[in-house]
Amino acid sequence: MCGKMCGRTQAIPSFLNSELPPQAARSHYTMNHDCNNCGNPASKRCSGCTLSTAWYCSGSCQRHDWVEHIFQCNPRRNITTTDHLALAVRTNLFPEDLQTCKDFGFAKAFSVENRSKLLGVYIGLIERIGVSPKTIRQWQQHGSLVENIKATFSTIPERSRGGYYPWFLDNQWILDSSVPGPTEDPVDAMMMRSWRYYRGGANRDTIEEIKAEMSNWPEEKQASHLLCNLILSQLHPSPDLITWITFGFCACRDEAEEKILARWYTTLIGQCTFEELYHAYDSSSLIALFDSKGVRAGTETIVHLEEVLKGSPREFKSVWYLKQFVMAQGEEYSKPIPSVIVDYGFMNCYKSEEETTLLKDLYSQIFSLPRADPVQLHEACIQGKLYDLVSRLLKLKKKDQKVLKRLLKNPYPLPDL
Repeated sequence: MCGKMCGRTQAIPSFLNSELPPQAARSHYTMNHDCNNCGNPASKRCSGCTLSTAWYCSGSCQRHDWVEHIFQCNPRRNITTTDHLALAVRTNLFPEDLQTCKDFGFAKAFSVENRSKLLGVYIGLIERIGVSPKTIRQWQQHGSLVENIKATFSTIPERSRGGYYPWFLDNQWILDSSVPGPTEDPVDAMMMRSWRYYRGGANRDTIEEIKAEMSNWPEEKQASHLLCNLILSQLHPSPDLITWITFGFCACRDEAEEKILARWYTTLIGQCTFEELYHAYDSSSLIALFDSKGVRAGTETIVHLEEVLKGSPREFKSVWYLKQFVMAQGEEYSKPIPSVIVDYGFMNCYKSEEETTLLKDLYSQIFSLPRADPVQLHEACIQGKLYDLVSRLLKLKKKDQKVLKRLLKNPYPLPDL
C-alpha cells in the first residue's frame, strides 16, 4: 500500500534463523502472525504503526482492513468524518462522532428507526453499489449529497434499490435543510428525552419551560444534562464540546475507547438518578460513582481516566486542551487557549500562520500514535524537553528540524522559588 494510507506493507525477511533453511524460516515466522483481515498466516506488517497485531497476508487484505485499522494506525493525515462513516457502515453501528452525525444526517434522524434506515442508505451506497467513502466526502463538501444519492440509486433497477431508498425519498429533510421536515425539532426531542430522565418519568413541561428552568442552573448541572442528552440518544461528546474533556473522553486513546466510556456512562445513567450523576460530577467523584455501581468491574481499562476525572470539572493538565485543539473540527476550539499557547510553543509562531499549522500537524501526528502518551507529553512540557520527546516519537524532516527546535521552546522548567 502507499504511504498515504497505512504505510507500505513490508515483507518480513525470509531468513530469520541461521539454523533453518530460508523457506522453513519463513514458515516458522509467519505462522506466528495472523492476518488482521482474514485470519490466514501473514508475512507483511503495516509499517505505518507499531501495533504488533497489524499483520497482513496481502495488500488487498490490508486495503480492506484500512477502514477499521486507520483508527489505530498513524494515517499521516487527519481522521475525517467520512472515515467515521465508513467505519459505521463496516460495523453496522451508528456513528458516535458528533461532527459525523451532523455531516451525514444522523443528528437530525433522531429516532433509532430513522437512524437505522439512514445507515442502511449508506450501506447500500458503499457496500452494495460500490461508491467510495472519498466520493461521498466530496458530495458532502460540495453540498450535493442528496442530489448524488438520488442520481446513484437511479442507475440501478427499482427492484434492486431495497427498502431504505424509498424511505430516504420521503425524508430528504434529514440531509437537505431546504426540504420541509417534521415540526418537532430533533434537538428539542433529544432534550425532552433527557429531561424525562431528570424528572424521573413523564412530564408535561414544554420545551420553552425546560429551557427557561435550565438557564438558571449552574454550569456543572447544565453539562451533566448535556451528557445525558447525548448518551440517551446513543451519542457521546466529541472534541467540539467541552464535555469531551470534563467527562473524560479526552483520556481515550481512540474511538474504540470512547465507545467503551460511552457504554460505561450508559450503564451508569441506567443505575443512578440525575442528581447523583450531577453531584458526583460537581464534586470530582465520578470514579467513585462508577465503582459504587460496579460499572468498571470488567477487564477494560482507560489508562488516564481517573487522572482526568479527579480534577473534573475544574482542573486539567493543559495537554488535554492541546488534544482538543488538535482534534476539534468546529470553530469554537479552532484557536488554542492561553495555557496551550504558552506551554506547547504556539507563542513562538509569530513569523507566519504556516508555523502554527506545522506545530498543530505535529501534535496531531503524535496523538495518533498508538505508543504516544499525552501525560508523557505533559511531563516533557514542564521539563522544557518538548523537542527531545517529539524527535524520539517522530521522524522529523531535516528541513523542519531547525524551525521546530525554535517553536518547541517554552518557559519551563520554572525556577525554584
